[in-house]
Amino acid sequence: MAVVSIDVETTGLGHKASPPREDAVLQVGIAWRGKNAGVRTWSELCNPGMKFLAGGRAAAALQINGIAPQAVLKARPARTVAGELWRRIRAVEESCGEAAEFRAYNRAFDQGFLAKSPWKIPERRWGECIMRKAAYRLAGCDRLKLERAMAMLEIAWPGPRAHDAASDAHAALLIDERFE
Repeated sequence: MAVVSIDVETTGLGHKASPPREDAVLQVGIAWRGKNAGVRTWSELCNPGMKFLAGGRAAAALQINGIAPQAVLKARPARTVAGELWRRIRAVEESCGEAAEFRAYNRAFDQGFLAKSPWKIPERRWGECIMRKAAYRLAGCDRLKLERAMAMLEIAWPGPRAHDAASDAHAALLIDERFE
């Protein structure tokens, strides 16, 4: 099985709000091991639609993930980026000769967004939650921030910054591999 670590940056954490609020993906990123054993990554910003940005609705999330609203507005539509994601996944599967299993550092969060249209990643394609595995083994708990797990394992951060979908997916893949 080809492991593909996946991460999203979103317009917010609305699913935790009371009442819950619909939020959307602004950036999706993946990381996987290529044939030469090196980690490969891909990510792209996407425009989920103006309703997710109107009135400063996503301001707090954008401040955390460092994505400028103008960049989101210039990005390709989420539906187009979802098609590109699936093209990339098929290419990974073809190069590995086997189906890809999606894993995420915070599977519940990422899967909640990626199960919906336009992403439509089916339940059966998901593997275990990397965070739960790392948290249990490293700290005897069920939650552990990605940056903390990296520090505890003494793994150098693989990208430009945290809260970049490709960097976070890459970091999660490196953590997952430590426990295989």
